Amino acid sequence: MFFIVISVGLLTQCKNQNSNSTTQDSSMQQLPEDFREFYEKFHRDSAFQMNHITFPLEGTRHVASIKGDTVMEYRWQKENWRMHRPFNNYDSLFTRKFYIVGDKIIIEKITGVNGLFNMERRFAKLNDGWNLIYYSVN
Repeated sequence: MFFIVISVGLLTQCKNQNSNSTTQDSSMQQLPEDFREFYEKFHRDSAFQMNHITFPLEGTRHVASIKGDTVMEYRWQKENWRMHRPFNNYDSLFTRKFYIVGDKIIIEKITGVNGLFNMERRFAKLNDGWNLIYYSVN
């Protein structure tokens, strides 16, 4: 349950959050300009976001059961996708890092400072521009 609350909180925009927070993040400055523009629009325009996700989206998710918690492979579906919002570190409770792999892949990792939350998104530059191609949360 803790992971669900954290992931919903992380992906839901905070009331006080400045809509330009992603461009002010110094880690964003290392990224290609076309990706930064895509990333901004991806988080503010739901139709754009849905059109730039490769469904079914590969990834993993945390599953709690009576036998214990586990991380399982998962295919996120268009029908139950929840809009991703701009990153908010919630008073430094989360950190975000980007990894550039060649000129067509960017990996974003968001981690809770307590080590209990991890999220990874992979973006690829395809024929129609940047797309989310992988999403893992646990």
